[in-house]
Amino acid sequence: MDSKLQLDAILQIASRYNYDSLHSHQVECLAGTIFMELLEYHQLSRDDRKLLEYAAILHDIGYYVARKSHHRHTMMMILTEPLIPFDREDVKVIANVARYHRKALPTPEHTVFGTLNEADRQKVRILAGILRVADALDHAHKSLVKELTCEVTEDSVVFHIVSDQDLPEEIASLNARGDLFREVFRKTPKVKVEVPRLASPQAVFQTS
Repeated sequence: MDSKLQLDAILQIASRYNYDSLHSHQVECLAGTIFMELLEYHQLSRDDRKLLEYAAILHDIGYYVARKSHHRHTMMMILTEPLIPFDREDVKVIANVARYHRKALPTPEHTVFGTLNEADRQKVRILAGILRVADALDHAHKSLVKELTCEVTEDSVVFHIVSDQDLPEEIASLNARGDLFREVFRKTPKVKVEVPRLASPQAVFQTS
């Protein structure tokens, strides 16, 4: 499939539902970066990265319907859109990844997730685990994370973040929403915030 046509289709939907472009594209960027940083551990394809980024762009469009349960509204909105550049299975993956950016974890008892084959279920678990982390790291919707790299240890993934603030809200959100990430990677997500050198030579270590 033509990735430009796919992105155009995703952006058309996002714009139609008045998406928060600053937040959505920050989450898209963070999610894509985490995906690439952890490529060795999840071994998904570059095409799967695109599905993650598309889900990130659309993850909050459900607010157009209602704040409550907006993640579920998002899923149904994606599923009912005429996403012509995509095959149906990819649409279902995008919809599920967006749906699981918050609240309940994926389970076969959930109707749409239950229709996926096992390979796509695992793909959704991994991508949604990353999306939950990326969304948490922009909790304030202010693009406070300027740079991000990952350090993988025996029992954790440390997100090294450059920011000019300490990010207490983002860290609290990560602690609350890192459950799926821990489940799929079997490692605890942690954060180390480093302020830009021009602002201060000191680093602030923060963790869950």
